Amino acid sequence: MSIVKLKSNWYSRILLIIVLLAVTWMVWKNISEISSYDFELKYEYFIAGSILIIINYLYCFLIWHRLTISMGLHVPMIRAARGWFLSYLGKYVPGKITLLLVRMDAYRGFSKKKVAVATMVEYIIALTASCLVLLISVSFSPGIVPGYVRWIAAAGATVMLTVLYPPFLRTLVNMGFRLIKQTPLLEVPKFRNILSFIGAYIIAFLLSGLALFLIFNSLSPVSFRYYLIITGIYSIAGLIGLAAFFAPSGIGVREGVLFLILPAFIAKPTVIVGVIAIRLVTTAVELFLVAVFVIAQKIFSNKRLK
Repeated sequence: MSIVKLKSNWYSRILLIIVLLAVTWMVWKNISEISSYDFELKYEYFIAGSILIIINYLYCFLIWHRLTISMGLHVPMIRAARGWFLSYLGKYVPGKITLLLVRMDAYRGFSKKKVAVATMVEYIIALTASCLVLLISVSFSPGIVPGYVRWIAAAGATVMLTVLYPPFLRTLVNMGFRLIKQTPLLEVPKFRNILSFIGAYIIAFLLSGLALFLIFNSLSPVSFRYYLIITGIYSIAGLIGLAAFFAPSGIGVREGVLFLILPAFIAKPTVIVGVIAIRLVTTAVELFLVAVFVIAQKIFSNKRLK
């Protein structure tokens, strides 16, 4: 292992430890308040939120499947689903490279460059959609968060849309390929397709925000007027966590962002317990869906051999 790589691993571990310690300290500091808080448990809200998480994961996979088809990556849906959900477990490996490697394996026989570009485009599309959701949520929730957040979200969405504009995207991608001495990629998704995927991801974030909102309400009442701002903050926190290369599945980072902002308008015990609960539920859902599609792929493969 090179000295540079060794140092990078140590930096990653140190950052992860710092983030986890900060989150643990936040929970420990408020443990007495949490234990004495009068939660009004409503299991129907919790179950509804959990079901919504499952639906949302399946919906996000369909977006990915349509994106890959638009780039000429045609594989059977079950095989694609198995690869996509397995790749999500790659988020739990620091560095996130496992996510990409699993996807490349799922699309074996196709251009690895296309799979890498599709993964990058998926993330930028999701980031654009999250900026737009945050922009909408701030616009409809005046006074809850500072006004400058609106301008940051608007600027972020503008930058991401510029990056996704096909001529610019093709130039940017091919610059990267030339740096690593790879042949240029000619195909990128059409802009109208990209816009439709952004719209689809906005719906996905609205669903995930609703899931968190329902889980909060399973603990104590939270006004529906906070739904949009919860959604905007949750979507951005999730993507910040995914971008944090040192944190497996963004653990600690996503929670830290939510712990920092949401107590401004939601009771702190509800935020802490609800955020931990949705982390546990999403992890359980990911494992469940991986198991479903791994088994489905095996059954499908066995039928083809007969």
